[in-house]
Amino acid sequence: MNFAEIIRNRRTALGMSQAELAEKTGVSRNTVAGWETGHSRPDPDTIPKLCDALRISINRFFGRESKRTEAEQKILSLFASLESGDRQVILWQMEALRDRRAAQRAAEEAVPPKVVSLFMNDLGAAAGFGAALGEAQGERITLLADPETERADEVITVCGNSMEPTYMDGDRVLVEHTGHLRYGEVGIFLVDNEGYIKEYREDGLHSHNPAYRTMTFREDQTVRCIGRVIGKLKDSQIPTKSQLRMLDK
Repeated sequence: MNFAEIIRNRRTALGMSQAELAEKTGVSRNTVAGWETGHSRPDPDTIPKLCDALRISINRFFGRESKRTEAEQKILSLFASLESGDRQVILWQMEALRDRRAAQRAAEEAVPPKVVSLFMNDLGAAAGFGAALGEAQGERITLLADPETERADEVITVCGNSMEPTYMDGDRVLVEHTGHLRYGEVGIFLVDNEGYIKEYREDGLHSHNPAYRTMTFREDQTVRCIGRVIGKLKDSQIPTKSQLRMLDK
């Protein structure tokens, strides 16, 4: 329902004539008629008076029946209590703030973001994983540059629940290639050609899920550290569609 229908329906429901509504809101009958046909809209400083006359909330007048927060209700109440000239000043200030924010966003979007290109591997692909850790196992992805992504060498998708709750099945982690870790660091390991994400400790490779035992190894087993886990890949490190379009220009 638009504002014209709301005004007309409420006025009729209250048994009020256009002239009576005009008198209550301080406008002419022709102005009310214009509102009800949709040819004109009430001025911002008239809306509180109009809502009082029609016995409806400002929310309902604008077609917003959802419950306002306490802060929003306070703003509306304060606005309604102001004199006409003061309301106009507030509206000008709000519009200026809105335009300034929009200009800032436009300026930010106009500058192509700094990005990095990393290879995304699949830790769940156990068959042949160790023999082909390179591009045959996945694809290259573009990420926004920050201290973590610039430090990383690849992205690996976690498979399984052995590192829950720290790393969940399906999480993507940033990995820095290195063959040496300190005790307590989480890394990516190849054990007999199968990939694992584990915490490196003096007595073996530990899972964070207590249901899994510590991995220890025989002398004839091949164990190799592929890299250090920097952390999870965050949504904020993934470029938006508009940022990707900027990069394509």
